[in-house]
Amino acid sequence: MPASSPVPGKMPPQEQQQPTRSPPQERRGKLPPANPPPTMSSFSDDMAAFYDAWAEREEELAAALTAALAMPRRDDAVAPLVDAAVGHVAAYYEHKSALADRDVVAALDPRWLNPLERTFLWAWGWKPALVFRFVVNGAGSPEQRRAMEELRAATAAAEREVDREVAAVQESLAGPRVLAALRRQSARNGEADEAVAAVGRSLRVLLGTADALRERTVRAVVGLLEPEQAAAFVAAMLGFHISVRRAGRDWSSGHAGGRRGI
Repeated sequence: MPASSPVPGKMPPQEQQQPTRSPPQERRGKLPPANPPPTMSSFSDDMAAFYDAWAEREEELAAALTAALAMPRRDDAVAPLVDAAVGHVAAYYEHKSALADRDVVAALDPRWLNPLERTFLWAWGWKPALVFRFVVNGAGSPEQRRAMEELRAATAAAEREVDREVAAVQESLAGPRVLAALRRQSARNGEADEAVAAVGRSLRVLLGTADALRERTVRAVVGLLEPEQAAAFVAAMLGFHISVRRAGRDWSSGHAGGRRGI
């Protein structure tokens, strides 16, 4: 038989039917599942990771400020560090605000803070008036001290307003429409959904107001101080938080170890 003759019963190679390949999804039997929607836990985990890195940077800034304050010519050295520290504080509130936009409940439940840090919470953060404790008493000119007292009074008034708004939201949480929604536990009830959503929107606005007051107070205090004074103020403020965070972390670790040993 000539080499070019086809083998009886078989198709020539160029005419043989190739096996049909199923699409990858068909070979696996099912389409890959879609990514699950993010949960409050995933949002909190993201904030916790950010906060850990943020706290490490805070320690670096505090150390740099302390070193700069020990230098003979300090103003040129401390001014950029003060700006960096104020920006660092602002970065925390920016990230927290983004969290609140995604899930306000997660932002209102700061699981990234340790138990000791949480004892300082006021309107889901530290009390703005706390920063005045880190200003050296009697420092500066009479005009500067008078401006600081005016700022302190204005901050106290703003805190009282936030307290009133918090109380109003707490009352709305016990309102009849919200309570009815909780009793029915019906996620498909439009009226109930709107009642709960309205409370959520109020909480989001209130959280933003309180955080804005915190950041604004820090910036205002720094603006009233000379560079060296501002550096000492910011270093003391950061140092206080670092000490609280470390003490709370150490306490939590020891307490957890004691429970494991029981």
